[in-house]
Amino acid sequence: MKRLMGLMVILVLLTGILTGCSESPADNNTGTPEINNSEESVWPRTIQDAAGNTVVLEKQPERIAILHSMYLEYFFALETPPIASTGASIGNAMKALEEWETLKPYVGTAEIIDLGSARELNLEAILEVMPDVIVTFSGHVDKIYDQLVQIAPVVQVDFNAPWQQQTMACAEIVGKEDFAEAFIAETEAIISSAKKELSSSNKTFALFRTDGKLFISRGNKEYYETFGISKPEGYPDEYESLSLEAVAEMNPDYVAFQDYYETAHGFIQSQESSSVWQSMAAVKNGRVFYFNDSLNTFGPIAMRLTAEKLLEVYSE
Repeated sequence: MKRLMGLMVILVLLTGILTGCSESPADNNTGTPEINNSEESVWPRTIQDAAGNTVVLEKQPERIAILHSMYLEYFFALETPPIASTGASIGNAMKALEEWETLKPYVGTAEIIDLGSARELNLEAILEVMPDVIVTFSGHVDKIYDQLVQIAPVVQVDFNAPWQQQTMACAEIVGKEDFAEAFIAETEAIISSAKKELSSSNKTFALFRTDGKLFISRGNKEYYETFGISKPEGYPDEYESLSLEAVAEMNPDYVAFQDYYETAHGFIQSQESSSVWQSMAAVKNGRVFYFNDSLNTFGPIAMRLTAEKLLEVYSE
């Protein structure tokens, strides 16, 4: 009864700030995922999140709501899937679950309520799923943070931190630090094994996204060092927009686009009539590849999949 009264009070508070959000998500699942309680964990626990907020979790959360789908892979990796999720910058959670290659192994393993777009957060939908904790990245919910904490504790993760650190941050929320440490060690071993093989090649590799007009470098210095691959001369250490002529001057042995397939493929089609594009070694040798956009999370599952994809590329 207290829970019901609390929810009624929150609904009154939200009435004045919600506009056009009267529809509730379909198939509202009130079940909770099963959490592995084999590890010893202490509750309540206090977390200092990436936004500098002190968050108290009274008990091990069972109903986790995440406000950006990039964290789906973290909680799936920890074997504690959320009960609800928004999508990414484009689309909703269902689009991510249907199209992200990183999530394919988990399709059908959990019922996840779709909270809609990560760009237009629906407070009413979040309230309806009755989360024990809300998880997102720091800076995402500054404007509505005060409303969100009336629904449930909010933990913000530093999305600029290495995947290992973000994995541990998510593990702390659900009390699975030991599990996370083992998963991180296993993932690092997979990457290390791939690096040994990849670093033996002197072939150069250039990774891009595109805005439909320019090449946007997507592999930074850390990316190349992690996988032991060589970047072509002139490829920047950080993310930059580049012209076709600049890429042609680099003349990489392999080119990969890590983007939405339709976007990347359409961009390449627009280059095919260019003699500059056709002069590149990667194009001449049929070594232009398409990586799934989900690898842009650079999360733990994305890093495993990247190692696999790079090994495939270098076997060509």
